[in-house]
Amino acid sequence: MYTINELAKLANVSSRTLRYYDQIGLLKAKRKPYSDYRFYDNDAVDALQQILFFKSFGFSLTKIKTAMNLSQSKRLALLEEQYQLLLQQQAQLTKTIQTLSQTLVYYQGGTKMNDSEKFAAFKADKIAENEALFGKEIREKYGEKAVRAANDKWSHLTPSQYEQLQEAEIALFANLKILAQSDQIDLDSTIAHQVFDTHKAWLQVAAPFYNQKYHRGLADMYVTDERFAAYYNDRVEADVVDILHDIIYHYTKE
Repeated sequence: MYTINELAKLANVSSRTLRYYDQIGLLKAKRKPYSDYRFYDNDAVDALQQILFFKSFGFSLTKIKTAMNLSQSKRLALLEEQYQLLLQQQAQLTKTIQTLSQTLVYYQGGTKMNDSEKFAAFKADKIAENEALFGKEIREKYGEKAVRAANDKWSHLTPSQYEQLQEAEIALFANLKILAQSDQIDLDSTIAHQVFDTHKAWLQVAAPFYNQKYHRGLADMYVTDERFAAYYNDRVEADVVDILHDIIYHYTKE
């Protein structure tokens, strides 16, 4: 058993934080009869470790509380999902460091880099980003082979192809921002059509298994999953996922 101060010191958090967690029902302390002194058992220690993990992943306290109310098996599955994501991020960081190291040597007159090597880290960045956003859902629907094919295609883009896709994405965000500022959205407008065309072109590179049903499936996820919504809304600095959803549905068929 730990007192509140002992547990705070062990976990490197403040006793005020533990009192707040107790207050909101996130980490309930035990109390001795006729005393307000808080004590924590081994189960509470394990729970606090998991809470701090979820906090380090960027979860809100509300989301952490929901996670902590899950069954043990579901909670471990959530931790496993975050573990796999961290491994992907670690691999990407290693790749970025390697490319930056090569770049520094290159600019200091050392070993030369070909054009593909110069862009390797940035393409790997996009693969990692796509994995974080779409990886789980795409694997469940299309399988590991399809995901590997998409990642392989992306990693072998020529510098020219990569630059074209970057420019297309910039144009997509710019057009979505124009539509978001419009008083009325005309789905048959030139801008709306350009949004669809650029989004489709981007997906056809990112997902070689592209079809209209898949495109609509993504559109549905954009409006129901906060990760997908944030990808577009944060870059455009406006709520545009509903607009994008409606455009995709307008230009695709069941």
